[in-house]
Amino acid sequence: MGPSVNADRGGLTGLGARVHLFVHPTARAAFTALFRDVLGCRVVERDFGLAYPILLVDFGDGSSFSVEFTDLASNEWATDTITDEQAFRGAWLEFRAPDVERVHAALRAAGVPEFRHPGSTHAYFSAPGGQVFRVIALDYQGP
Repeated sequence: MGPSVNADRGGLTGLGARVHLFVHPTARAAFTALFRDVLGCRVVERDFGLAYPILLVDFGDGSSFSVEFTDLASNEWATDTITDEQAFRGAWLEFRAPDVERVHAALRAAGVPEFRHPGSTHAYFSAPGGQVFRVIALDYQGP
């Protein structure tokens, strides 16, 4: 490994406000419905000439994530239950909400698979397509 680059010399200083995911097209309708209908996010499709439009999920605070639906993404995910073993297939996301319990209740009512990770006290959920996420309070500080 070469010498490290610190922030004072133009290195990394933090995370950006955007994430890009890859989801199999068979989960497209369910994935879109989860974030639009269950979680109440602003969802927009953008056509960039790919097989499927890119889905942009906007949170209104300047942050968002985009989803590319592609046959290259795994189509092997849990539809009703999920375990740690299944969840270790990609990055895990973290969303903030003013009322975490209300969001958890909506996710549970919609039948979104939920699981616990032994290294955390948080509830984790799996979106259609297998993407794992948790919901934390606006003022949450910690791991």
